[in-house]
Amino acid sequence: MLLANSDLISRHPAQLYYSVLPFLPSNTCLARRNSTPRGCISVLTGRETSWSPLLFTLSGGTVTAFTSGGHMFVVGRSGDASGIHIYNSNGLLNSSIRTISSDYTPYLAAFTEDGCGVVVVSADSDWGNPKASYRIEKFDLVKQNSQIYRTTPRNDLYPLKLSEYGSYVAFADHKDSLNRDTRISIWRTDGGDDTSIPLGCAAKVRDLDLAGESAHLVAVATKDITILSIPLGDVRQTLYHEGAEYVCISHDGSFLASRAWGEVRLWSITQGTLLASFESESISPAVFSRTNRLYVAEDDRGRVYDASTDPNRVAIKSFPSPSIVSSVVPVPHTQKSILPMPDESRILIRTMVDIQVWSLKLSDTRDAPRNEIMGIDISGDASLLALATETDIEIWDARIGQRLHGIQSRSGDIYSRPVAFSPEGELVVSSSDDEIIVVDVRAGVLMPTTYPFSPQGRDLTEGCVESVGISFDSSKLAAIMRYDQLSDESMGYICVWDLPSGTLRHSLKCGDSHEVQWSWTDQYLRFKHWRGNPRYLNAETFQEEVLEYPGDRFQGPNHLYDDWGTLRILLSGGREGPLFLALPSHLRIKYFSSRGDRACIFSWDGRLLLLNTSGLGTYMEICDLHFEPEVSHVLLFFCREIIIQSHRQLADVGDGMDADDDDDYEDDNTY
Repeated sequence: MLLANSDLISRHPAQLYYSVLPFLPSNTCLARRNSTPRGCISVLTGRETSWSPLLFTLSGGTVTAFTSGGHMFVVGRSGDASGIHIYNSNGLLNSSIRTISSDYTPYLAAFTEDGCGVVVVSADSDWGNPKASYRIEKFDLVKQNSQIYRTTPRNDLYPLKLSEYGSYVAFADHKDSLNRDTRISIWRTDGGDDTSIPLGCAAKVRDLDLAGESAHLVAVATKDITILSIPLGDVRQTLYHEGAEYVCISHDGSFLASRAWGEVRLWSITQGTLLASFESESISPAVFSRTNRLYVAEDDRGRVYDASTDPNRVAIKSFPSPSIVSSVVPVPHTQKSILPMPDESRILIRTMVDIQVWSLKLSDTRDAPRNEIMGIDISGDASLLALATETDIEIWDARIGQRLHGIQSRSGDIYSRPVAFSPEGELVVSSSDDEIIVVDVRAGVLMPTTYPFSPQGRDLTEGCVESVGISFDSSKLAAIMRYDQLSDESMGYICVWDLPSGTLRHSLKCGDSHEVQWSWTDQYLRFKHWRGNPRYLNAETFQEEVLEYPGDRFQGPNHLYDDWGTLRILLSGGREGPLFLALPSHLRIKYFSSRGDRACIFSWDGRLLLLNTSGLGTYMEICDLHFEPEVSHVLLFFCREIIIQSHRQLADVGDGMDADDDDDYEDDNTY
């Protein structure tokens, strides 16, 4: 990788160096030996002390699978990148093969036993549509082409699974609407005869899973859990877990995991006994490794349940996991969002936005994530930071990154709680259970006046507050409220109050607007849509107006902006720069605020970073020299590869290091 891109790296060493150095973990050898130069930003709060177990990230996909040896893995994607993409275990793209039709979304995949082909099951279905068509496609990695094996008619969604090497597909075949003759059908993709196994009960199949191809077992979840033998074509065993909606069977058919609402159970199929049960989120993905360890991923944490050594004693340990593990799948009953490598040195995790590969050998020494944060804002003079949680409004000193005090106030929304300073920083506005509230920042208390939110007779509890703000002279405040409609659409309202008295002055339907912003200089409001042009409201006349030249009314006094979860810098010539595209890859932005020489980032995996951006001007001067846009997309990846490779080399020669060097090596958490 480094040799292949050496020309790009050599042409942009300044951008590379200045972008990555501030985010190096503080206790590593590279950070200790390289002080942050003038013109770099610096991390005041949230800098990591050691290397994260996160090794690299890739663009998102709907399905993943490893070869039996773990040296390659496949990612299936839909849309513009429809097809399969083969990666080496270090994340380098090996090849891509386009699918014959982009109308189908891949959701199951398996390498053939010789590793020269990939079998993919795709579905043509829409969200909320109870019917789908399935397609089985074989990709030849040598000839770089594909062939469709079978396409099913559009029918009701049913559980369907692919075997270890893709040689057969198992699915639930409900013969009638009353499920009186439910069968498990086996389609051979390797030229063998198709078979059908009677389930032996009248029930709807919720899920099924296949053991490794040498075990020839299929586990089926109905009102109970049935274990079927494929060669014998009959029921081998029944386990009892009422309400189980998910099953996962181990590679050799010895163990089984079942999940009902809020509970996962671990079974010994060999003994026919329940080994353990534990609480779990209802949609937490779970999968067995080849050594029969059960991996369960939840937000912020992962757990490994191991009964392979002694079935009577289940050992439990943790593994690093992002807080946005995806459980959203294109078709029910299908995708596993986590996948350990065959040797269990790494684990591949599909999140809502990307695919992440984490080391299972490194301990996670990072601070606990702050997933309770629901909104952030920095005051106009960059001296204060406000954080909103479900139970508090926190006020921080943004100059040194220290918490000053917290004001208790419960939110009615568990997902988002917007917060905003007044222009002078003396007030903070946010939402609560059933109204808008204002905090006196200096006193650290709630103001006695509240602002009920009931546009056109609606109650605040029916929707959620998406954005709040205080006018330039602190005479008014505004908020956008969104209400979900029965038609699956949502309707937004913008309300304006007199701040001193709490009187509702005006309410207006604003469609799908999600953000409100006051003018810096007068009584105009801008409310932004997810799509389309912004609209402007005169808060004196309460009439919408067309502002031909909004000018500096709504422009912030800095060059940083959030572009769909990636923080970018706008250079003086209007071009995009790479400064914050070099953020550590797990810091995909959920909330962002920037004023003056301070910027705050809250990531989707619960990390809070407060940054000193006083060196931004110097950096922009550097990046304005011979800047090319493609640099921004590769900076972080190159830097991580350079760092990882150098630390692996240290690990390789670790046996020959003296005692002092060995201490440094251990402190650095190197590979």
